Amino acid sequence: MAGNSGGRGAPEARGAILGRDRELAAVVSMFDTMRVRGQVRLIIGEPGIGKTALLAAAAAGARRRGVTVLTARGAASEQHLPFAALHDLLRPLVERDHAANLAPGRRKALFDAFGMSETVSPPKLFFVALAALDVVSDACSRQPLLLVVDDYQWLDAASRDVIDFVARRLVTEPAVLLIATRPDHAHPPNLLDTPDVEVEVLGALDDASAGALLLARAPDLPEALRDHVLAEAAGNPLALLELPVRTRSESSSPPRSGQGPALTARLERAFAPRLPELGAPARLLLLVVALNDSDRLSEAIGAASIAIGQEVGLSRIDEAVGLGLVWTDGETVRFPHPLVRSAVVHSVSAATRRSAHRALAQALSGDADRHAWHSAAAAAGPDEAVAQLTEAAADRAMRRGLPSSAVAWWEKAAGLSPEEGHRGRRLLRAAEAAFQLGNADDVRRFTDQSRSLRLEVTERGLFSFLDGDLDNAVPQDAEGVRLVLRSATRARDDGAPEAAAMLLVEAATLCWCCGAGQPIRDELLATADSLPLAADDPRVLTAWGLSGAAERRRRAVDALDRWSVRSVADPATESLLSRTAFVCGEYERSLAFGRSAADGLRRQGRLGMLAQLQVRQSFAATALGRWDLAGSTAQEAHRLASKACQPIWAASAALALAYLSGLRGSLRQSVELLDEFERVALCTGIQPLMTGAQMAKGLRELGQGHPAEAFGHLRKVVDGGDRTHHPITRLWAIDYFAEAALGAGETGRARPIVRDLEPVLETVTGTTAHRPIRLAQALLAPDSEAEAAFTRAFDLAEGASPWYRARLDLAHGMWLRRRRHGAGARAPLQSAHAVFETLGARAWAKRSARELRASGVKGQPAPRSAAALLTPQELQIARLAAEGLSNRDISNRLYLSHRTVGSHLYRIFPKLGITSRTQLPAALSPCDR
Repeated sequence: MAGNSGGRGAPEARGAILGRDRELAAVVSMFDTMRVRGQVRLIIGEPGIGKTALLAAAAAGARRRGVTVLTARGAASEQHLPFAALHDLLRPLVERDHAANLAPGRRKALFDAFGMSETVSPPKLFFVALAALDVVSDACSRQPLLLVVDDYQWLDAASRDVIDFVARRLVTEPAVLLIATRPDHAHPPNLLDTPDVEVEVLGALDDASAGALLLARAPDLPEALRDHVLAEAAGNPLALLELPVRTRSESSSPPRSGQGPALTARLERAFAPRLPELGAPARLLLLVVALNDSDRLSEAIGAASIAIGQEVGLSRIDEAVGLGLVWTDGETVRFPHPLVRSAVVHSVSAATRRSAHRALAQALSGDADRHAWHSAAAAAGPDEAVAQLTEAAADRAMRRGLPSSAVAWWEKAAGLSPEEGHRGRRLLRAAEAAFQLGNADDVRRFTDQSRSLRLEVTERGLFSFLDGDLDNAVPQDAEGVRLVLRSATRARDDGAPEAAAMLLVEAATLCWCCGAGQPIRDELLATADSLPLAADDPRVLTAWGLSGAAERRRRAVDALDRWSVRSVADPATESLLSRTAFVCGEYERSLAFGRSAADGLRRQGRLGMLAQLQVRQSFAATALGRWDLAGSTAQEAHRLASKACQPIWAASAALALAYLSGLRGSLRQSVELLDEFERVALCTGIQPLMTGAQMAKGLRELGQGHPAEAFGHLRKVVDGGDRTHHPITRLWAIDYFAEAALGAGETGRARPIVRDLEPVLETVTGTTAHRPIRLAQALLAPDSEAEAAFTRAFDLAEGASPWYRARLDLAHGMWLRRRRHGAGARAPLQSAHAVFETLGARAWAKRSARELRASGVKGQPAPRSAAALLTPQELQIARLAAEGLSNRDISNRLYLSHRTVGSHLYRIFPKLGITSRTQLPAALSPCDR
């Protein structure tokens, strides 16, 4: 835990940073001009290498320059306590009332997280992160700020997520964040993947610095022992400070180099000889301090008194302070190095440690989570009562939106479970949360542990889902769907509707993946109807959408209308609603639900679910001509899915990027991305993936201006005779197919295929699904029917994306020009050309330019595009400001500080050649908006 750098027993830092002058100077010099802006440095090093001392010296240097310094330190014993490290970091700012101006919801969330509210409710991680950012921003507006986080690898998951969130948004603040961590830890900083984060790997001291430090520490050490210590320490500063004492006590003649335990273990043992100098009560108190998940001295004294059965005085801690084993300011107590804590813990028997944990559990009976943690640590073996305590803590963590904490709780509960069934259920709950987080290794570990256990019916269904979906080894036939539907029915009969609903969605997904025929889709819908779920339950709606049944999809769209005006707190629910909208062709609504869901999943660290959502978001944005959004979401999805070992979703993200590259005419990039996708798609045989590959080839040929080749590819998608045909996804290709047919002179072959889709117009509500069919009809209509066909298409154009409207304008302009209405053709052709140029749709831009020249227009200047001038984030901010949102409203939407939003607008205005936000609507083209 972080605390005051002074107090009884505080060591000097200079010796441990000998030879670190370059790193220290680089850190402290950031504040020399007091104009620092949003810098993050990540310091990585082995135990004892000098990270902590370097941070302490940097903090001291910053304070001398008038900089406010905030510190926190992770502790292995506190990883189960949500927001513990964040409380340490921000406590000084909260005490100085920097939280006074927070919006009420954010203030309540932050105070709930810190246990400071009169009525505490489960804090939402999202609002806590925004509140933390606002508090830091407010402090920075008064004085530059240095935030120091040591032992990042041991931060509790909630604090880690919030600190990462703030770190990525320090862009314009006068603040520096220093993070120190160990290499190759189970929780590497997410910031390693963040651009502009400076990474400093601390290596060993050079020979001269190591020799000087050892000489200062032990000037009378015999030469033979000095050489041995130098060799064993290998430039590690802490080893050079502590090993001389240990070496002298062990032998007068040094052992041969390379013998004995690893350096970390030897360092830990170097502190052990001091412990026998303490009296028995002081040793027990020190053990309780080491095992406690707080640095409060009063708690440790209370628990030690319970363990001994008599009052333990404050003087006992002074014994340990005198030996340099702890530091204290009278209220808090902490160890100078984690290895000292480890030495104390490992110096006693397991039974003694359990007894101390039992005393802590008794002393903390009023704190449910901490009581459960120490009760679990005190258990000598399986104990169902304690397992239930830890499982309840896992449920509380999930309600707080902290699945990473819940994983640890469920794993501990499983280990305490005496019965196989309970152990298997808890392992699978841990695996399910790990799956949402995208932690493939944890999912595998938990499913492997549960593989041989006796599982109940519902747990077997969950196991099949996790074990199969992890490797994307989904069954690709109707019988596989029936197996999952039977599991859902059994779960329903066993009184487990939630498990049944989850299995229903899995069965619907498999229906989609294998392009199941009508009989199996009827079984899916019958199972959905049999579940005790509301008709507008998002899981039922998802099953309806994926089934492809036209009447059910219409009902699903109607239900989405009702959901769109509700407040949805759960991002997983929003993700299901976004998925339903997507498969029903309601792309705008899919983006709206998905935008909120993505924010929630990102806040909760559910990166596996986020990757899948962002793939769908990218395809929806592509269909709407939101190509900037399509690219950014697909890139994020590809990164997340690759990291989470989800090869199909990583490949699907590559497919989304291939669509985009093909439409823009980027041949080489499209080929490379499609090659990556097809390697996975061909191996799985999942039908929508095969359809996607074929469609990507068609779009690529259209993007190259090769309509005949595009017609060949897209015909396979929309015509039922090819294996790449999918009964639902063919609707996504029908308008492109018609464009290719028109350009290739194949309108006669294409018309019957489009005519077969006309019944869809009678059974599906909403203009989004109708537009591609109406555009295809207009493109392929014979001259005698074209005017009526274009009228029907334009009737649906209001509110359509600029991309769709531009393609309709191009088709209409071409038809008018062919009928020798050159003057009438120019307006739609010019409008279409402007959009195509802005989007970078080269083939369409060339075609519209040719049509314009043929209509009598000479030359066509390319329009000014905000998308070409602004970064993606600047474009987002410009759009929101153009809608009339204030800086604070935009900060709420984009999770930035309002100061950062103002700084972005300051740069946006000159780029667009404007001077105020009132001019933004005119500066943004329809495509930009």
